[in-house]
Amino acid sequence: MNNLNENLPLFEKNQEKKEYFRNPNIDFIRIFGMLVIVIHHFLFHGKAMVKYKSYIKLRLLNIICTWHVGSFGVISGIVGNNKSHKYSNLLYLWIITVFYLLLFYLKNNIFKTHIIRYNFISLIFPVIHNKYWYFSSYFGIYPFLPFINTSISYIPQITFKKSVYFMISIFIIWASCYGDVFSQNSGHSPFSLLIFYIFGKYIGKYIFYIKHGTRYRILICMICIVIFISISLLSYNIYIKNYCPYFNPRIKNIFHVAINSFPMLLQVISFTIFSAQLRFNNFFSRVLNFIGPLTFDVYLIHDNPYIRNTYISLFFNKYSSNLNILIVFLLIIKGSFYIFGISIFIGYIRNKIFRFIKIKELCITFETIITKIIYYLI
Repeated sequence: MNNLNENLPLFEKNQEKKEYFRNPNIDFIRIFGMLVIVIHHFLFHGKAMVKYKSYIKLRLLNIICTWHVGSFGVISGIVGNNKSHKYSNLLYLWIITVFYLLLFYLKNNIFKTHIIRYNFISLIFPVIHNKYWYFSSYFGIYPFLPFINTSISYIPQITFKKSVYFMISIFIIWASCYGDVFSQNSGHSPFSLLIFYIFGKYIGKYIFYIKHGTRYRILICMICIVIFISISLLSYNIYIKNYCPYFNPRIKNIFHVAINSFPMLLQVISFTIFSAQLRFNNFFSRVLNFIGPLTFDVYLIHDNPYIRNTYISLFFNKYSSNLNILIVFLLIIKGSFYIFGISIFIGYIRNKIFRFIKIKELCITFETIITKIIYYLI
């Protein structure tokens, strides 16, 4: 779901050597975030929670996975800066999105005579027709990011911190208790993505890149693990299992399951800070840096309507509805890793093809031309 690949602002640039260097900790978050998105979609689009609704623990698995979207907004903010804000990157993402939409549409309609029709033409404009809601949301906030990045470079930390706590209090906690009047759509909106981006800017500026000693890093990791597990169980027991029936309903709503709910925010922050403390050797860094840029492909492939309808939604049809819950868990993990691995392989081939025909260079050239034209406009 930005942010999901190397062309979103998720890497650092060395101005002297003109080379891009990936942060393995960022790629670690990105890879796990995309993997749990696939698991989440197996639970929903695969109808696992419907077919095995007697297994309420599947709802807990879903809660544990719901930090995924917020993580991409946060890590985009962590590494986003004005130097990486190029519209050629956005155009490149657009082309990748259209590539997969057309690829699977043609595969599904290759022998049909009505292939050239409105549905086909609409694939060329995925944002306008909201083919992928996350990409549409990211597209919507993209022109505002330079203003945010520049202003954040100058405002004092206390001002930044007050704004962050205001957003948490009003847009997340208050909106959960008294209703969302800000049209956040449970986190499926450009506004919510922008909020997570700003949270990421704060974490990136004041927390993520700070170096700590080994003992302190271990302590931070333990605290983050406790927070992640505790808030997940609280959300599960209070909102799902209703262990506290006498709680005020508005208080209960604080623990509801949504992309932009308070428990999911704590999940994102704790997992992000936990990941920042990890140290990877050269081999694992290379593996993470190899897979990381291809996670956007995983999103576009597995959430494509054709793949969703022909594979994910039918995945559990061949299995009995009386399976042991452990078997159900294993099937979800198996299916998720399978489609994740296949998507990475397809993404690797796509990336090779795009490099061979120099798609990125064409996008840069196009932006250069448009920039020269705009320069002479009012």
